[in-house]
Amino acid sequence: MAKLPDYPGASSRVVNGKTYYRFRANRNAPQITLPGQPGDAAFEEAYRQAVAGTGKAADVIAMRPGRIVPRSFAAAQLRLETTMEWLDYDPQTQKKNAALIERFINMRVDPERALKWRDVPVEYLDADRLRAIIEGIFSKNRTVAKHMLVAIKKLLWVSIEVEKWIKPQDDPSLSIRVRVPKSKKNPAWPIAIREQFEARHPIGTAARTCYALGFWLGNRRGDIADLLWDELVTEEIELFDGSLVMIDAFDFRQKKNSNRHGGREMFIPVVDKLAEALAPLDRSKGGTVLKNGYGEPFSEKSLTGMMAHWTKQADIPAGYTLHGLRRTFGTYLAECNIQARMIMEAMGHSSMTVTDDYVRDANKKRMAVDIARAINAREEKRDQMKRRANLRIVSG
Repeated sequence: MAKLPDYPGASSRVVNGKTYYRFRANRNAPQITLPGQPGDAAFEEAYRQAVAGTGKAADVIAMRPGRIVPRSFAAAQLRLETTMEWLDYDPQTQKKNAALIERFINMRVDPERALKWRDVPVEYLDADRLRAIIEGIFSKNRTVAKHMLVAIKKLLWVSIEVEKWIKPQDDPSLSIRVRVPKSKKNPAWPIAIREQFEARHPIGTAARTCYALGFWLGNRRGDIADLLWDELVTEEIELFDGSLVMIDAFDFRQKKNSNRHGGREMFIPVVDKLAEALAPLDRSKGGTVLKNGYGEPFSEKSLTGMMAHWTKQADIPAGYTLHGLRRTFGTYLAECNIQARMIMEAMGHSSMTVTDDYVRDANKKRMAVDIARAINAREEKRDQMKRRANLRIVSG
């Protein structure tokens, strides 16, 4: 019995020199004879109806507009969008994944035939076919390939964990990984760039306030735009050694994932440099900390353009962004030798993945310093030995 790669679920066998074709949805399903051979109109129609279902109802299902084939990827998509895990995603994440899933299920299984993945039972996607799909995208855009794999994994998750259509060990994505080089967008701001911005935009301006909030709070543009004076609190904190301190801090919830769990709760101290930047601002009217020249809040999206404008005024090259200041804060904490778990909490990360990058980069710089010191010390010893040897020769 030989499988037909272009026709998931179909196979052929040779009896007395003649080739016969059949379709079988799964091990427990009845066999359906396919007339003719691949490419024939009768074969193609019989295969289409076999994929759509079995028995007399197959014709109705196949001809019904917008049909959903049982246990197919279209059925998995429909079920996914009703799970509590999907409903917990923020709208932007849902939109991104939905677009990727639509792109996948509307791909043709074979470019020469009309059958699309939406009408194929999930169990017929094997590792080789999935790899071919991802590699085809990978050759054009690695990042899209990675996101596509994640989206398809969601359909497979529904099929395995929710509906039990396939077994965990039959997951075709288990052996496939897509690695994407670290993004060079939104780089951390070097000290020289930060000093250049500070020199151009004095304390009290909206530019300097936005910069200070972005750097010293290390949060996203939406949180910076919406930060309220009412969220600035003074609390008495008992330290681990039993001593008491009074501290000013911003106590707020991050906007990201606010519809999932209300947003991560943040408590970020106001360090001296941030306190200096906030000191001349008018707090009497309350509202947002960051305001434009008319005393109105900035919108989240407008801050991206404004930061580009402010950096241009300071003759800073394009590319240094508000999100880059968030990375600067993470890098700064790592260079201060703050523990990775503390950095994660300070920045509101949901996992250690990004945090580990900050720590790894900081450690790499520390090791570079140690290497330089070791080399310089070794060379200094060699130079001292040479000088001593020359002295002995001269004195001799």
